[in-house]
Amino acid sequence: MRGLIERGRAAAVTVAVPCRSDEPGLLRTLESLGAAVEVLEARGHEVAFFVCVNGPQGPAHDSARAFAVGRGRGRTTVFELEKADKAAAWNRLRGACTTEWIIFCDADVEPARGSLGCLAESLESRPDAVVATARLEPDLDGASLVARAAALPHRFDFGVVRGPLYLLRTDALARMPDGLLLEDAWLSAELGARGAGSVLSVWSAVVRYRPAHTLGEYFRERLRTEAGKIQIRTDRTRRGVAHTPIARYPWEHFLAELGPREWPLVALNLGVRVVARLVAEFAVWRGHEVGWSPVQSSKSASGVK
Repeated sequence: MRGLIERGRAAAVTVAVPCRSDEPGLLRTLESLGAAVEVLEARGHEVAFFVCVNGPQGPAHDSARAFAVGRGRGRTTVFELEKADKAAAWNRLRGACTTEWIIFCDADVEPARGSLGCLAESLESRPDAVVATARLEPDLDGASLVARAAALPHRFDFGVVRGPLYLLRTDALARMPDGLLLEDAWLSAELGARGAGSVLSVWSAVVRYRPAHTLGEYFRERLRTEAGKIQIRTDRTRRGVAHTPIARYPWEHFLAELGPREWPLVALNLGVRVVARLVAEFAVWRGHEVGWSPVQSSKSASGVK
């Protein structure tokens, strides 16, 4: 596949959207993607749309079907899974994909119009990379202190796969374990272990999202994250895989970027993380699984240019 791309033919691309059935704003995300793929098509990429709605009947089913009708016959495929499991939806989309590249986008964010083109251009120029991942841009209009603290880490490059939007070489990975709480961290560990440069951060590719605005939302979000890290650690131990760091921490950039006015945000961010980690570790020690519930849609209230 890569040889064909290197000889000048633009890679065929599948845009894949896993979506919980209760997500109310799927259509807005799909419409944003519909505008963004025009840039890919102008560069010569053939583009197909896959949407996998997972969970009981909800508004996302109708949104996915309406989008498929609007794009025309045969241009969008809608899959449905009864179980609300993002990893299982990811596997269904990846398993059906026959193109060289696949773009995964969360159902509750909005990619900027040029973001997909930036991801494609970056991956083409870096044959050593297997995944190109977009930068997260929080909507902080009228944001609470909690939202600004929650958004703080996304100003920095941790060298990870940022789950809301990334472009993957399809032959890099066939499947992930069902039931993952933190599929992007699992991808970061699996793909990052292939060596330096395998995960490509593309900061010119932007996806807008809504950070958690209340302490309860943020704690649930972090509890899921910490439980997901424990889950990944357990999975790698079971498989006998070395425990490589999921992320790299740009300490010098932290010190240069964060001034005294932001120290309260840092303290709040770290405090929530520590408590969530202790709760997650205690639950696992007691033999309990850590449950979680999704927070309100993270879509930006404002439009994306």
